[in-house]
Amino acid sequence: MKHKILLLGASTGGPSQIKEILSQITSLSCTVIIIQHMKEEVLPLFIKDLKESTKVKVHTTPLKLTFSQPSIVVCSESSIINKDGNSFEIITDKVDQHYTPDINKLFNSFVNYADEFDISVIIMTGIGSDGVDGASKLKLKGAKIIAQDEKTSPVYGMPKAAFESGIVDVVKTFDEIKNYFRGL
Repeated sequence: MKHKILLLGASTGGPSQIKEILSQITSLSCTVIIIQHMKEEVLPLFIKDLKESTKVKVHTTPLKLTFSQPSIVVCSESSIINKDGNSFEIITDKVDQHYTPDINKLFNSFVNYADEFDISVIIMTGIGSDGVDGASKLKLKGAKIIAQDEKTSPVYGMPKAAFESGIVDVVKTFDEIKNYFRGL
C-alpha cells in the first residue's frame, strides 16, 4: 500500500490560513509537508507557532522519514527528498532556489519517487507561480492537484497560475480546504 502524502505550497497570505487549518486537526492518516514562503529569520517563529497551536506533532526539515506514522512536516529551508535505504530524508538544498523555501524544488524532487506514494498537492494563496512546474510534473505521475479559489485567496497568484496551466483537478474555497484536512 502506498503512503499518502499531501504537499501544500503557500506564500503571501498563507501563514494565518495554514495555522487555522492545522489548529483544527486532531489526527491524520497521512503525512502533510508544508512549504511556506517566508524569510529565513521569521520561519522558525512560524514553525514554533504551529507547534504550539496544533495537536498533531509538527516536525521540521531536515529529517528522516519512514512514513510509517502520519505527521506534519514544515520545510525550514528549501528542501528536496532523497531515498536512503528503506527510508526517505528531506534535506536542505539551496542550490538554484528562486524562493525561500522553494516550492518547486521540493515538488520536483518528489517526481522521482511519485510511484511510491499517493500524492496530492494543494497550491494556496501567494504571489507568482511557484509550485506550478513541480505540480505539473507530479500530475503526470498521477498526483491530484487542488488549488485555492480566487475569492478566499488573499493573493490569487499561485493558485491562478496553477489553474491557468490546466493542471488543477479541483478548485476549493478555504473552508473546503479546511474540510479536506478534517478528512485526512
